[in-house]
Amino acid sequence: MKRSIVFILIVTGIITFSAAQAADIDLRQEGIASWYGKEFEGRPTASGEIFDPGQYTAAHLTLPFGTLITVTNKQNMRQVTVKINDRGPFVAARIIDLSRAAAEVLDMVHTGTAPIVIERAQTTALGPVNGASAPVIAAAPVVEAAPVVEAAPVIVPAPVEVVAAPVIVPAPVEVEVAPVVLAAPVVETAPVDVAVPAITATPVIVTELHEEPVRIIQGQSAQEIVNIPQNIPQTTVFYPAPAARILGGIPPAESLKSYRLQVGAFLVPRNAVDAFEKLKSVGLNPAYEQNGEYYRVVLAGLRAAEIPEIAQTLGNSGFREALIREEY
Repeated sequence: MKRSIVFILIVTGIITFSAAQAADIDLRQEGIASWYGKEFEGRPTASGEIFDPGQYTAAHLTLPFGTLITVTNKQNMRQVTVKINDRGPFVAARIIDLSRAAAEVLDMVHTGTAPIVIERAQTTALGPVNGASAPVIAAAPVVEAAPVVEAAPVIVPAPVEVVAAPVIVPAPVEVEVAPVVLAAPVVETAPVDVAVPAITATPVIVTELHEEPVRIIQGQSAQEIVNIPQNIPQTTVFYPAPAARILGGIPPAESLKSYRLQVGAFLVPRNAVDAFEKLKSVGLNPAYEQNGEYYRVVLAGLRAAEIPEIAQTLGNSGFREALIREEY
């Protein structure tokens, strides 16, 4: 709350006159009230008292210090009795500044201002006004407590010990399994008196267990073929294709250099993928190389001694040729 020295000098005469006439005039004023609080806490008021926002005090421009007045909020008819101990408010249209405690009684803390009526107090007790002629101000409605009824003692039953029934594990049932008898393979033999035609090509019988292949020599009789030992696992017979042609020649087996075979160069990526997967399926380790628009499929890090076997595998897989290059 700002104070102007010049303004105080001007109103000094008014205060003196009002103090002299206060006993003869029935005090009643209507206007706007405001409130002030924490920012002035601990500072001296115009009367010399230390301002305490928790006390029921107020600032007025003319009323003598120590005057007790009752302030009524016209919006809710709440009333509070306060003591004048300061000067103010110095804002147009406002006639009194209340402490925060008084503003809380009138329920005007949140609004900041309220239309009020000032009257001379009929009691010396500061704070909310209680009486037959004024509404009772209470912070909250009083609710009568319900009569205390003694509850019956709670009987806690003794804990019931639950004994779980023993788990009965059935004895294992012995099931006799009849032994599986593998039927001996049925070998159809050609009639002895029928000549076996000569075999023009030499097929290679390669076992699935990669055992030593058994070759059928041209001119062998059917009986000799049937007499192959029975412990040889099931075999697959195929006629190998010619080995892939190595463009650039197969290096000597004793060469210590590393070589790379380019199996194909493709413009369509899908074709390169197909070639890659086909090489993987026969146990090779292919890789991709990109050269401009072309996708190359290569076999890298090869030794000279293994190139002939790889060439045969490429031929069996449908690759007719491969380009060889030295790596180092």
